[in-house]
Amino acid sequence: MLKLIQNEWMKLWSKKGTWIMVILLVVMIVGVSGLGKLTEGLNNSEAWTADLRVELAQVEQELNATDLTEVEKSELITRQQEIEQNIVDSIEMSKPISREKIILDSFGMMSLVTLLMIIASAGIVASEFSQGTIKMLLSRPVKRWKILTSKYLTVLLFGLLLTVVTYVSSVVGAFIFYPAAEGSSIAFYNSEVAVTAVFGESAYLVLLAFVYVCVMATLAFMIGSVFRSSALAIGVSLFLFFSGSMIVMFLERYAVAKFVLFAHDLTQYELGYKVLESNTMLFSIAVLMAYVIVFLTISYTTFIKRDITA
Repeated sequence: MLKLIQNEWMKLWSKKGTWIMVILLVVMIVGVSGLGKLTEGLNNSEAWTADLRVELAQVEQELNATDLTEVEKSELITRQQEIEQNIVDSIEMSKPISREKIILDSFGMMSLVTLLMIIASAGIVASEFSQGTIKMLLSRPVKRWKILTSKYLTVLLFGLLLTVVTYVSSVVGAFIFYPAAEGSSIAFYNSEVAVTAVFGESAYLVLLAFVYVCVMATLAFMIGSVFRSSALAIGVSLFLFFSGSMIVMFLERYAVAKFVLFAHDLTQYELGYKVLESNTMLFSIAVLMAYVIVFLTISYTTFIKRDITA
């Protein structure tokens, strides 16, 4: 098996497209960090804060009126709380972005890894058919399931490499363009993260994102194996990847929504923003595992039983 994986790994890196993907990934991540630093000064949050303070003063003045109904008073209090929260957010936005904040946000770059993984996964089997090398591949005295397993494991290893490259590139970009945090902790979504815990927290978020990347790669792998078309596998997988959130939003009123693949990105539980309130991390892990089992079962059944005519 190790020899098969080594052969698949060498075949993968013999393609110019693989090198181009990795180079583009590094350039885009570091470039985004640099672009973010250039545009940081364009954020006019101080003016927004001043406008909010004026609006807050008006709301407080209206609250002092003696002829307010309970409904009007409740609406004004709600508005007052919203403005106060906006002021807090505006003040936070006006602070210089720290390298620790950029490192924590590095999991967001995993969407690029997903795109590249879909491309690699879709073609690793389908290309054997399109290039006419499938007969030579299957003529070896090696069982078909071992050949398919070596290809799948090669894809996962490639995804792991891209994940490491993404994280390292994000850290390098953060250290090049951004200063260190001033305090002992930084605001991150609805929580505070200690500066000393930034690397552990960011790595954990990237790991959670990698799980979803693997599932999407398995989907593309299955489509490529079944239909023997890289273009079809890439097209369908990318369409589902980009439209997944809309599919969940459309179905969220129905019970079936919690079983939809795209509602189970594990980073949501660490960030505190659930796609569906009824879901839990353990349930999402179970659903993702079920999808992977189904995708692989279809892939192996099709590949092993298929009569190769081309």
